[in-house]
Amino acid sequence: MKRLVVLTVVLASAILISFKAFDSKTIPVTTSSPKALSLYNEAKKYFDDVKLDKALATFGKALDADPDFFMANYQLAFYYLMNKSYNDFVKYSNAAVNCKAKLSDGEEMMREALSRIKQGKTDITDIGKRLVEMYPGDPNSYDNMVYFQSLVNDSTGVVETLKKAITVVPDHGPFYNQLGYAYITMKQNDKAEAAFDKYIELEPKNPNVYDSKGDYYMYIKKYDKAYESYIQANSMDPSFSKDKAELAKQLYEKTEGKKIDIISM
Repeated sequence: MKRLVVLTVVLASAILISFKAFDSKTIPVTTSSPKALSLYNEAKKYFDDVKLDKALATFGKALDADPDFFMANYQLAFYYLMNKSYNDFVKYSNAAVNCKAKLSDGEEMMREALSRIKQGKTDITDIGKRLVEMYPGDPNSYDNMVYFQSLVNDSTGVVETLKKAITVVPDHGPFYNQLGYAYITMKQNDKAEAAFDKYIELEPKNPNVYDSKGDYYMYIKKYDKAYESYIQANSMDPSFSKDKAELAKQLYEKTEGKKIDIISM
């Protein structure tokens, strides 16, 4: 499953503070509420694990605790933009752009990105480059760059950004997940499979790794393998992959003319 690109979490309380993650300066997060920040941390983890319903609900709880929480509004704005839910995008992007809190430099760049999108300017990769230059050791700056490149369908740029990000955080599984999908868009199947396999190696207890490998098998039309991967994801978390497994089964039986061995869900 494609992971929605999300941003950094930095430990803070009622005032803006920062700490070093991955041995480098990170993008600070501004909020007036320790509870909101804790919920934001939780939502970020759900997004990293591609548990989107839980992530969205928890971001909502963070905004209940701090309605002027820039980063929570920003995350939701981009989620709904990428999922083509325009009314929700307008709601959360307006809240983010009109945030009254004193934001960090990184957050101000993100606010600029949203403002330009609202003006109809989708090429905001220059802002992504500035974030990476300012926070070269923070994986979340690369996440943003990938997000911005995705808006202009720059698959080659996405791959280059992710390859650079992996040199910074080589054991960050979501980067390999994104890389796998980027290689699929470029029809580089062997590289896509290697990326998904690395994702599985790094996070074998995450059901999304098997969902993603199932998507890869669907793309190359190995429907029986896709079915097995989706079933493995579903066996780990029933919220994952059930409909995909059913589709893979149907396609296999249609193309091969024989029944697939059923694995119970």
